[in-house]
Amino acid sequence: MLTGTPLDLTPLGPLLSWLGVAYWGVALAIVALALWWPKRWWIKLTMAALVLGAVVYPVFIRPVEKHVQTVRHDQEQFKAKLDAATAQFEMRCKSAGEKIVRTVDNVEGVVWMKWRDQRDVKDDFDQYKLFDPYGRDCDAEECIAQLLRLDAPPGRFQREVDIRKGRYRYVESIDPADGKRYRYTGTMKLMPAWTPEAIQRFRRDRGTDVPESAYWFQLERAPIDRYSARYGITWDDISTEEDRDHWVAGGSLKVIDLQTNEVIAERVGYMMDRGLGSTAGFRTPWAYALRNACPPFPTDGTHTTRSWPGTETYLFVSKVLKPNRGD
Repeated sequence: MLTGTPLDLTPLGPLLSWLGVAYWGVALAIVALALWWPKRWWIKLTMAALVLGAVVYPVFIRPVEKHVQTVRHDQEQFKAKLDAATAQFEMRCKSAGEKIVRTVDNVEGVVWMKWRDQRDVKDDFDQYKLFDPYGRDCDAEECIAQLLRLDAPPGRFQREVDIRKGRYRYVESIDPADGKRYRYTGTMKLMPAWTPEAIQRFRRDRGTDVPESAYWFQLERAPIDRYSARYGITWDDISTEEDRDHWVAGGSLKVIDLQTNEVIAERVGYMMDRGLGSTAGFRTPWAYALRNACPPFPTDGTHTTRSWPGTETYLFVSKVLKPNRGD
């Protein structure tokens, strides 16, 4: 009989096993004595029941009671933490929403002032990393691509043109990799698999040029000395340590007039993981927190419909800086 403890791996293990056997041997002997010694059957049965109860209770019933008490205590603790987190979240939500001071028409380009780090799956589990999980719908160059339209010859790449219709002609930014300033535009390029040999083989076998489906939207950039766009976009994680203690995260997205340093629009949002960081059932805390956000994200009735990369940044910014349609 093993004890289920590290003592099983020591010389005391066999001794404890024999003590367990002895315990039940003595218990059965006492029960037998209780059934044999009294002369009346009701006394026999009563004494046997009392002895058996005294033996069984500490081995079987007491551990179950302790487990039930532990589960109840854990549930009460979780409820208290959830209530505190909900109160913190609801308090923060009072300041959430969009504030637009003024709008600007006919904007050709914008400045992306602050890059988001490359997406790391570990971020969705990090309670205290200030990476703005509420506003993070893109990372690195994807955030720039989200803002760009595609200018293409008439009749070419019409699907991509339509998808990106109403966005900006260019985005200017400093690439943190080299610290240099660039102007980014959108173009269609052949996918890497389409090498010169593959193109030649396709034309020989099919007798036609490479199809548009072989192209994908990519960024082109050129170095610039200074920004020509007047308006910039930046983001910040505005969570406090107290917020993160409660698995609450907040983010700010601002549109700034770079000539006057005036904030002409801001979107503030908060989210809370009601599982308080639980990873049970393959949960990813900050991904689940998207379901409990203010302002809320679109849903299909069960889950958020936010995709990756998303368009929430563009949708807000374009309300403020209305793009030149390029018509």
